[in-house]
Amino acid sequence: MVARLSRGAVVVAGAVVVVLVALAGGYGYHGDELYFVAAGRHLAWGYPDQPPLTPFLAHLMDSIAPGSLAVLRIPAALAAGGTVLFVALIAREMGGRPRAQLIAAVSAAVSGPVLVPGHMLHTTTVDICLSAALAWLVVRVIRTGDARLLLAAGGVLGVGLLNKYQIAVVAVALVVGLAVIGPRRVLRSRWFFGGALLALALWTPNLLWQVANGWPQWEMAKLISERGGNDVRLAFLPLQLLYVSPMLAPLWIAGLVRLLRTPAFRFLGAAYLLLAAVFLASAGSPLYLFGAYPALLAAGALAVDDWLERGAAARRVAVGVSLAASAAFVAPLALPLVPLDKLSVVPVVELNGLTAEQFGWPELTEAVARVYHGLPEEQRGRAVLVTDNFGEAGALERYGPALGLPEVYSGYRGYGYWGHPREGATTALIVRPAAKAEPPRWAERSCGELRVVARTYNGQGVENKEHGGRVWLCTGFTASWAALWPEIRHLD
Repeated sequence: MVARLSRGAVVVAGAVVVVLVALAGGYGYHGDELYFVAAGRHLAWGYPDQPPLTPFLAHLMDSIAPGSLAVLRIPAALAAGGTVLFVALIAREMGGRPRAQLIAAVSAAVSGPVLVPGHMLHTTTVDICLSAALAWLVVRVIRTGDARLLLAAGGVLGVGLLNKYQIAVVAVALVVGLAVIGPRRVLRSRWFFGGALLALALWTPNLLWQVANGWPQWEMAKLISERGGNDVRLAFLPLQLLYVSPMLAPLWIAGLVRLLRTPAFRFLGAAYLLLAAVFLASAGSPLYLFGAYPALLAAGALAVDDWLERGAAARRVAVGVSLAASAAFVAPLALPLVPLDKLSVVPVVELNGLTAEQFGWPELTEAVARVYHGLPEEQRGRAVLVTDNFGEAGALERYGPALGLPEVYSGYRGYGYWGHPREGATTALIVRPAAKAEPPRWAERSCGELRVVARTYNGQGVENKEHGGRVWLCTGFTASWAALWPEIRHLD
């Protein structure tokens, strides 16, 4: 008989949501969030670099409370809390008692895969939650024999594919694990095929968008793969220990071992190993494996619970200290807890690169505004803003109207699909990140005069992409924007 759901696990999941919502307004927008808000103003069934769900959520939240960072991040907080709850539910389906479920929930709550993406609205945040839900449904099918739940699993997969394609790799790994190790009866059920058809039906609008636009996502995948290399492969496995949390490594490794030793759930351990091998071989980001950890954390909680049952009170103290240490390690890296004046000495940015991109956007906009308002009035009337990446463009769209800035364009990813500057715009302020010291080639050929007129810095001295960037003034532009736009558009 399966144990009741732990009330403590539900409380922990709720506490994660409360904490993330309370701290949501800290620091600032991540560049990706600015892009999602902009993409939400151009709602479509797809974009060159992602499916539509996260931009839709960004649009919904921004419509409810325009310009509110805290409200924008509410879906991320809910998804993080959902992940914690699903980890506890997986532990319950595996036979975990309330204490095991509580350990599962707490371990998830103080882990990198929950807190780091949970602080911001990102495709990864939703992806991990839906991957955990998918694993829970499959485990429940194994335990109960109720194959009808595979239809619900197909629905989760279909929604997940509208958010991030990463979940497809997780689903394939689960199917391969079931096919090779079993129990294979799951794959012979008509509900399995019904779930697969439902997932495909939900995904179809996005697939049609990709077909109609020449499969830009495929080009994105190739660029990401080419960007990796041996350095990424060498760091892949060690970074799993760091990113999940060094203090949780014994727990999730014990979970992997337990899964591989449990015939009914061995396929989950095999799926994790398969995913690790695929991402390692393709030089994928270490973060790609986040969606595979819910099952390992759940199984690890069962192993820890058994260990506690056989030991003295000192073991409970050891587990409590480990979980508290994980919270103390992960929380300052994931959440805006470190004071701004301490960021230059506390290695938050070095250990969590996502933090770095939450600074400097208002300052960048102000630098551009100073240049723009310093132009002669006639020149301002023919001026547009052109940025190198979507973070810069999103920042200028978010903060620019209050400073009287003109329309913003970029050739980067989704922005490249939303149109080029109006013909007759003969002055352009071109914004580029610090790593790109030279002006773009199209500007060198097409501008009568081209010179640096400003540098962009954040007030915290955080070394991110825009800290030390340049603003170029292009005047005497005589080329056709429409003719140049295919060259200006880029995915990387």
